Amino acid sequence: MAAPTAAWGQDPSWRPSFLTQTEVEFEADLDLLIGVGASQAPRDVPYADMRLQGSSETLTDRGWRYGVEGQVRLTTGDGRRGLARPGLTGPVRNGLPVTGLLTGLSADPGLDASSSRLFVDKAQIYLQTRWVKLRAGPGETAAVQEASRPLHAFRLTRAQGGVIDPTGLNLADTSLTLAEGAAGLSVQSQRIVGLRLSASFAPDADPCAQQCHPAGAQVLRADLGSVWSLAASFDRRIPTSGVRWSASLGYETARADDLMGLSFDDPWLVRADLVREAGNLTVNLSGLTGSDGYLGADYDSLGLNIAYEQGDWVYGLELGYGQSDLVQTRTRSVQLGASRLVGARGVLGLAILHVEENRPSADQDALQLLVETGLRF
Repeated sequence: MAAPTAAWGQDPSWRPSFLTQTEVEFEADLDLLIGVGASQAPRDVPYADMRLQGSSETLTDRGWRYGVEGQVRLTTGDGRRGLARPGLTGPVRNGLPVTGLLTGLSADPGLDASSSRLFVDKAQIYLQTRWVKLRAGPGETAAVQEASRPLHAFRLTRAQGGVIDPTGLNLADTSLTLAEGAAGLSVQSQRIVGLRLSASFAPDADPCAQQCHPAGAQVLRADLGSVWSLAASFDRRIPTSGVRWSASLGYETARADDLMGLSFDDPWLVRADLVREAGNLTVNLSGLTGSDGYLGADYDSLGLNIAYEQGDWVYGLELGYGQSDLVQTRTRSVQLGASRLVGARGVLGLAILHVEENRPSADQDALQLLVETGLRF
């Protein structure tokens, strides 16, 4: 049972017992995706993704808060960013493909058809005072913390940055980070007049922790250290019109420990987004540019999302663009879909996803009819 809590900077007018000062919450999302149509991924059976998250928070007599936050994910089959199929052309050294330090892309075929992975997204302790929130442990970088989270019709599939890519071609992703799930420290300010600032540091990170082939002898990559992230966000609703504007700007950089002399450079990224919410209509524009950390190989991505909510329905149109110099490939994607609530906890949606890929050697495309269903607890 949750107890009432005070806002940032407020002293509680009452002095509850310890039990009523502590709030515990759990959430779970379970989603299943079925795709029918052309695909370059070596898997043509349903994909599944389960996300479990929980937190415990205690309010002190001074109005401060402290607690823990955790999130784990189990994913079966993942064609995200084309990593589940062969055919990409990239650098090879000593007979092994070199992996990008930002994207995880390489000439390696990637995850096989039976791949399933369990990983920790977040396991942090935190302290929230009047002015800042301090976090420690594996979790999100400052750029990810401040990124906008607009309304989408689907959770698993997107024109850019989807959890799963059933076409096996899509390279568009404006949500990349150099320290996904890495242990670190972060500080986040209170939002003042709509503006909030964040900074984070991770001493070490695995650039392929969640996106690419499991660690081993299949690919060559440099270790990442000293991952710094700086970000700012703005969120404000205009009282006269009711229109809500959100925006964020994030920067990340890391040191590449090139112990094998493979000409790795320090990777970096810059990410920005802008969201406008007016009534039932949400429009989101996002972009990312950065270095994959190898011989000046650049990566660029853009995304546009338009979502309209009407009753239990959400309708979405999404466009994505991704270009990787490392694997000499660019893709364009479009997704048109609609989903709705089913009862108190169910979600059911139908979409069409088309991805076009351009490479020096050949062009190809894939068209998928998708059904996504899920439960929310």
